[in-house]
Amino acid sequence: MTPAEWEQRINQLRLLSAELLDLAQAGHWDAVTEREVQRRALLEELFQTAPPADLAPQLEAAARATLASDAELLKLAQTERDQLSDHLKSLGQGRRAVHAYQNF
Repeated sequence: MTPAEWEQRINQLRLLSAELLDLAQAGHWDAVTEREVQRRALLEELFQTAPPADLAPQLEAAARATLASDAELLKLAQTERDQLSDHLKSLGQGRRAVHAYQNF
């Protein structure tokens, strides 16, 4: 990869990570999943070989920003999971109530 290609991919990593967080904050979890697949492929590409020495700090900063973004994304995902779990529990309770009423 040329230095310009490295820079382009490092910037793409930053953008994808920010986009993932934005999508999660908006509740677009299907899009988060799709973008994560793209980002994972990009990360694999970026870390297959060492970057040019002058771009290593830029890659490190992008990786750190990605990790920070992912920490926020995980918090959002856990909140969403908990909300879904509560919703499923209430659906189950509703079904049991309907069943009990019908068998009364």
